Amino acid sequence: MVIAAHLERTRPEERRGAPRRTLRFETVGGRESGDVLPVRVHNASSTGLLLECEAELSIDEAIDIDFPHAGVAPARVVWASGTLYGCRFDEPISPGTLAAAELRSDAGLKLERAHAAATESFGSRLQRLRKERGLTLAQLGERLEVSKPTVWAWEKGKARPIESRVATIAEVLGVSEEELADVHDNTEAREVLARSREAIAHAFGTEPAKIRIMIEL
Repeated sequence: MVIAAHLERTRPEERRGAPRRTLRFETVGGRESGDVLPVRVHNASSTGLLLECEAELSIDEAIDIDFPHAGVAPARVVWASGTLYGCRFDEPISPGTLAAAELRSDAGLKLERAHAAATESFGSRLQRLRKERGLTLAQLGERLEVSKPTVWAWEKGKARPIESRVATIAEVLGVSEEELADVHDNTEAREVLARSREAIAHAFGTEPAKIRIMIEL
């Protein structure tokens, strides 16, 4: 499983000595620090993890891994190959700590997408889906047999396609009508929360009913 995270460099005034990097796992909500770098975590285990990022990390460089609910686990870079870096924890971490990090990333990103989809307008959603598929206004218009200005008007909220055309637009964009239309359904979010509670409860030896998840939007 790939875990989304980001690296933050400790500011000189916050800590004496050489600057260190802190890896924080992604979750819903913004980040106050502006000095961040996206990271993908691969093959995480109790003894270490594999990072993929554009940062230039050096062998034996120290990194603080900030695990949700478990605190900081010091680690060091032990090998590097291109944008891939192998890190080893100073002390092994528990399976529960790793499971919490995976859930933090997975649930957070899915809830963030669900929240964005529920709050964006039809025009914004249409524009996002078009750009995600690498289509220009003209190209989408050609596939839908409408003019470029028509598609532009849909995206800017100055016009709406007739109901019978929504199915065709969804088909061209490769999505369902529900995903394209203004459907404010939080079914996916509820399912993510239910799975997260079960996984956390299993990792920490308790019951799902005792798990409380707070989401900052």
